[in-house]
Amino acid sequence: MQGKPLSSTLKLASLAVMASLSLGLATPATASPVMDFRTEDLLSVADGLKDDLHLNPNQQTLWRQLEGKSRAIINEREKRQHLIQANMANGLNNPALDLRQLSAAIDAESALSGQDGRQLRELWLTMNDALDDQQLQTARAFLADRLQRVDVASCDRSSAAPKDKSSGKGRGRGMGGGL
Repeated sequence: MQGKPLSSTLKLASLAVMASLSLGLATPATASPVMDFRTEDLLSVADGLKDDLHLNPNQQTLWRQLEGKSRAIINEREKRQHLIQANMANGLNNPALDLRQLSAAIDAESALSGQDGRQLRELWLTMNDALDDQQLQTARAFLADRLQRVDVASCDRSSAAPKDKSSGKGRGRGMGGGL
């Protein structure tokens, strides 16, 4: 009876691993706060984890399918974002443009990106469900290793941002995400 709850606990813990993968992790050489994980980094980090999992042939097939679907989602999102960037650059040349229109486009893309993230998480949770207990433990250890490398100060970056804003350094490189 003890085995079943332990198995459930391992599956729940690894759920966080696979969900984090779907959000994207930092490259293997660096670490990043959980909320800064980028979807674009998903596949490069996933490759490192894939080798450590020693997937069986069925799991390898599922992994390849998930990689393909993930790439398609990520590529589509990048195309949308490039289009928004171009439209905004053109729109800002129009003196009659109401900035609220730009804000609405950003809000719409934000919602679509959120849907993409949820879809990616569901895809990778499918992989999570296909892993055995040893693989789940390996995935969890992989994520724990990445998270332990995070400098505590990097987690507090957002609270320090207003101080840097007045100096004109750092965050003011582009339009950013907030209008």
